[in-house]
Amino acid sequence: MSVASPSPSAGADPDASDAPSDAIPGLAGRRFLIISAPFGSYSRKLAAVLRANGAVVRRMIFNAGDLLDWGGRDAVKFRRGGEAWPHALPGLAERYTDLVLFGEAGIYNQTVIEQANRLKASVWVIENGYFRPHWVTMERNGVNARSTLPRSAEGYPAPAPREPPFQPAGTILPHHVWNLARYHTVQVAGSVLYPRYVRPYTRHAIAQAAGHAWRYLKLRIASPRDTDTGVIAGRGPFFIACLQREGDTTLLRYSDYATNTAFLERVVEDFARTAPAEARLVVKNHPLDPGLVNYSAVVRRLGRRHGVEGRIDFIDGGNLAELCRASRGMIVNNSTAALSAVGFGTPVKVLGEAFFDFEGLTDQKPLSDFWRSPAPPDHDLYIRFREHVLHRTQINGSYHNPAMQEATARRMAMAFAGGWDRAQVQ
Repeated sequence: MSVASPSPSAGADPDASDAPSDAIPGLAGRRFLIISAPFGSYSRKLAAVLRANGAVVRRMIFNAGDLLDWGGRDAVKFRRGGEAWPHALPGLAERYTDLVLFGEAGIYNQTVIEQANRLKASVWVIENGYFRPHWVTMERNGVNARSTLPRSAEGYPAPAPREPPFQPAGTILPHHVWNLARYHTVQVAGSVLYPRYVRPYTRHAIAQAAGHAWRYLKLRIASPRDTDTGVIAGRGPFFIACLQREGDTTLLRYSDYATNTAFLERVVEDFARTAPAEARLVVKNHPLDPGLVNYSAVVRRLGRRHGVEGRIDFIDGGNLAELCRASRGMIVNNSTAALSAVGFGTPVKVLGEAFFDFEGLTDQKPLSDFWRSPAPPDHDLYIRFREHVLHRTQINGSYHNPAMQEATARRMAMAFAGGWDRAQVQ
């Protein structure tokens, strides 16, 4: 991965420490502006690594939550309205060699992506991993449907590179829920300081924070039998439909079904009309859903409407690997859960636009035909696909597990410097 050449006038951060013995070449003199970052302290950990190797690092502050996560040092505060951001970005970007943003959601990130080809700075988009939980994603100018990864089998030739070594990511969910809840709470409490901030999500921040906390507690006390694969399979052969996180960019921008409810209406209607009479449908909630929509009630309502109430279930949790292996197939609305399913040899039907939706990996037939003759993926193609994607876009690590943040930041810094293979060595 190439990077933009550092500006001749870009000097090293005067506060950066002397280069350590394990310095990362290619970062000295670079000037990084973090537009957005994962909730929590990860952006500070990344900045520390970059500064230790001679780079300048600053972060945009659009709201009080950003300020909480970053602190006051090298903060670039933006209190103007969202309509002013597209006009302000080009002049701001001229001062930096690299722009970093987390995901594509919201006007601030979308503006950077839309202007990426006109900016002198390199635009890096980091995101949750395509292959979770042990990997995070980093690509140039966009991820998911905007990824520059090939969209056909020919783009993943043999021999495939060997899978990089990796460390297990460890426990992520409780750290993520805590980081998200505190961020949203402080963002709302401090809105008087940033009254013109434009939220990137469709539901109120406090509702999301409370919803995540409450859902996490409910999952902790839920009966394992509710999501046990053996119990589910004992009711009859089944397909699994995986929900996406409500408000996700992959729904809003890259799908004809912008909400989970719209997706479910399409899937349940087609299931009732064309699926074999013995087949069942299991709807699995997204692991990071904030719990603000009662999808169990939605599924029951749709089941009654289409006459399949006794053949459809909703589950919150469950072992995805076991469910994939036991199912006849999976239907997703761009969710990368599909990649796990393909890895287990499970047929997958994608609704929406996804970089992995092509012949050989996913079923290209209409959904109405998928129920009766789901086509399994080409295992050899999947192995080649996975290894190429890991080497081109994935970094072993976690944004949220404190035990892995520093190692993740160092590997990401190596990738910024162009040493992608070095970034994947423990």
